[in-house]
Amino acid sequence: MIVNSLTALKPWISLPPNVVKAFSGKSGLPIHELEKAKVQKPRAHVRPFPDASGNVKFSAWRLAHAVKKADCLRATSIPNLWTGTVGFLLENSHLFHWGKSELTLNNGMASHYADFSGSSLAGRIAQGMALLFLEENGYAYLGRFETVWKQYAAAQNKPWPAGKTKAPDFIGENANKEWVLAESKGGFATPDSKPNIKGALSDGLDQLDGWDKYITPQPKKSFAIGTFLRESGDASDERSMIAFVDPEPESLENPVELPADAVRRANFGAWLSFMGFDAAADRLRSGAGEPERRQVPVVTLGRQKFVISITSIAPRYPDLSTREFWDDFQEWRFFPFDTPRGGIQVEVVGLDLKVFGALQSPADQERTAGLMELKPGLQRDESSEFEGGAFYGSVLSDGSLLGELRFSRTGRRFPSFEWIEVEL
Repeated sequence: MIVNSLTALKPWISLPPNVVKAFSGKSGLPIHELEKAKVQKPRAHVRPFPDASGNVKFSAWRLAHAVKKADCLRATSIPNLWTGTVGFLLENSHLFHWGKSELTLNNGMASHYADFSGSSLAGRIAQGMALLFLEENGYAYLGRFETVWKQYAAAQNKPWPAGKTKAPDFIGENANKEWVLAESKGGFATPDSKPNIKGALSDGLDQLDGWDKYITPQPKKSFAIGTFLRESGDASDERSMIAFVDPEPESLENPVELPADAVRRANFGAWLSFMGFDAAADRLRSGAGEPERRQVPVVTLGRQKFVISITSIAPRYPDLSTREFWDDFQEWRFFPFDTPRGGIQVEVVGLDLKVFGALQSPADQERTAGLMELKPGLQRDESSEFEGGAFYGSVLSDGSLLGELRFSRTGRRFPSFEWIEVEL
């Protein structure tokens, strides 16, 4: 994979109004905690739901960022970087209605897809929302639990636990170095229907059941998290929501011993692969291999510096039917050497420079120390001006970044980045 270069020059694109609106959308979902006993007891009812105990706020950029982070944790390599940045928003702009205090689906979208594709999309969105829920509860660093468990179980000759067919989705870590296990569920609710929230969370509890006793250090918490989205015109008295159950931990039983930095290595290894640093990601996960020296671009946003990978570049024109576009197109005689009148947009994924400092320690033992010294930052929806342009996107608390740099014709003719040398 080619990294730190303009990997794709997108063709002219015209974004419909719903797509433009999706990029600036902001919303949230109420959080309802349900009792484990009611969820697992036959014939018990979870409705009416208890009052919301919180609310997850997010923008379209942050939701896309969380979904893509979940995608990265599932896969070891993400070859299509353009799809990785804003592809989720482009592909699903018709799906969401951003005009309410809680996120809803546009009318007709709950049953728009065939059964398999609809459930797959709902599950993917639910995993992104689960990541936002975990961030809201302080868990900045995440790994794919089954991948992490198998890696260290194999080294310790520990068998897969008897009777277990599935494992939880995620293992996470907070600022206090406490771990959590999480299983994500979700679905789209058609108008006036009542989704089987109890059944979904019961399945989530089954996948979590007992896994906390098979690893040490033992997770302090486990969450079965369900995200259920309704349509904007639904007359039901139920709302889109996140529902979760928090079962008690169990006593340890022949556990696999995980290194203190196992979750952080999984977290940053996944994002390095997303940025195109596949070999460096493999070395980080395994703790073996010689680092490679390379130059990377750095952009400063406010007081924070980020190493970035540029995934695509394109002219900025929301509507190709305007006279402005056609006048500019006729004048643009020296493609690709002149800047279009509407400016350009550069799609990027990145990681805080301080994290890179920890990752490029020369010895693996020093890398562990550096990783464990990292502190989660603030997650935020970022809109920052800098010399020659502006950035729009999302920064999560682990220091990962996703978004676009926008440069106007009146600014710098070409974007200017700082370049540094790193060893990964």
